[in-house]
Amino acid sequence: MLVALILAVGIAGTVVALKSHESNAAFVLQQQALAPVAPAALDQLLLTSRDSRPGYGGPSARARGVHCSSPTHSALGNPWTCVVRYPRPPSVRFGVIVHADRSISGFGQPISGPLLHPALTVSGCCVETP
Repeated sequence: MLVALILAVGIAGTVVALKSHESNAAFVLQQQALAPVAPAALDQLLLTSRDSRPGYGGPSARARGVHCSSPTHSALGNPWTCVVRYPRPPSVRFGVIVHADRSISGFGQPISGPLLHPALTVSGCCVETP
């Protein structure tokens, strides 16, 4: 009976340890050996975004220009700061996170004018590899 209990606890501990590695983004990144995210690749993805400011949307409201930069030198480069220029000013500054699966998410505000509540959002998939 005691041996069966010890065996059950050992199996449960192994399952928990394996599950914790599955959801750890840093572990996944290390195992996949992802190529670094290039600013130009993130720029290209954000060029497909539409203006999400209230009253600024429409069929021709796609981004006209994007400039992304990162202060870090990690593979994913998080956090990114991206300034997106739309057809109608002002431009929008987004804080963007690139996830291990190379999808993105972020929040932003117009560079000038009143702050928007809630903040603007951007998301998409996926930043291309070089």
